[in-house]
Amino acid sequence: KLPRRSDSAGPEEFPVGKMRSKSVRRVLEERFPQRVMDILKRAGEVAERRDEQVYLVGGAVRDLLLRIHNLDIDLVVEGGGIPFSRELAAEFSGCRVRSHEKFGTAVLLFEDGFKIDVATARYEYYEVPGALPTVETSSIKRDLYRRDFAMNTLAVRLNPRTFGQVIDFFGGARDIKEKVIRVLHNLSFVEDPTRILRAV
Repeated sequence: KLPRRSDSAGPEEFPVGKMRSKSVRRVLEERFPQRVMDILKRAGEVAERRDEQVYLVGGAVRDLLLRIHNLDIDLVVEGGGIPFSRELAAEFSGCRVRSHEKFGTAVLLFEDGFKIDVATARYEYYEVPGALPTVETSSIKRDLYRRDFAMNTLAVRLNPRTFGQVIDFFGGARDIKEKVIRVLHNLSFVEDPTRILRAV
């Protein structure tokens, strides 16, 4: 077996410092339909019951800060993404779950065609450039670190007591403000060359 590829800086080398406890709850309520808000709040309640943490992540968070309409909802669970998805789906009549055990991911399919992607917080590493990643369960910080650009590493807490609080380990909010596209480590384009196209 080949050794893991390493980066010049791993997620642990980004100092946590004092992250701002900025809340976007009001922005969520302004930008998302009531139905989506109900699903997000229910997701937080399910996570709380399961003693897990769940986050809204990805492009929806980035676009929320940019005030761009985006209902492509991605959730990450620090825990069991697939069991969480099944429990959340049971809260909604006619909602089905399509799961992918290998990657710990699931899709919630609602009766009207709306869908939500759910993933277990995971860390990916590449045995060789361009290969499919090897996946391990992990923390939200390591999960966000595997993403393509810093502006896509923002997360919003959905558990009831901290609902709407922004997590920003890697300076993504600053990059959005300064209109910067920045990768997180020096092997980013080697591991996944399609990120070059995504940057464009």
